[in-house]
Amino acid sequence: MAIVWNIVALDANVETGAINIAHWEASDYEVVDGKTHRGRRYGAVSLESNVNADGFISWANVTKENALAWTKAALDAVEDKSEVEKVSSIESQIADDIAKSKVPVTISTNPWEMGDDF
Repeated sequence: MAIVWNIVALDANVETGAINIAHWEASDYEVVDGKTHRGRRYGAVSLESNVNADGFISWANVTKENALAWTKAALDAVEDKSEVEKVSSIESQIADDIAKSKVPVTISTNPWEMGDDF
């Protein structure tokens, strides 16, 4: 599959329409032999809005594509965050979660509930 990015919510100033926080999630899944393996990350990132700037888009007129582009740019631009919070790293972590799910090293269930699957 392919990693799907989504904007869960945008926090904005009601009066000006300036968006200041994007709540995001990124996820992917793969089905192998009827079992679904998933990976997901979510978080929030601050966005800078200048209501006086040319091209300013208020909350009411923002598209999902605008919000996703701004969110990814903000994630990659944050200087004081670790590499873990960059877009490419988030996507790598999701892919890694899926790979680990296919070949688990830990289990969290009761053996009598596994039947012949283990």
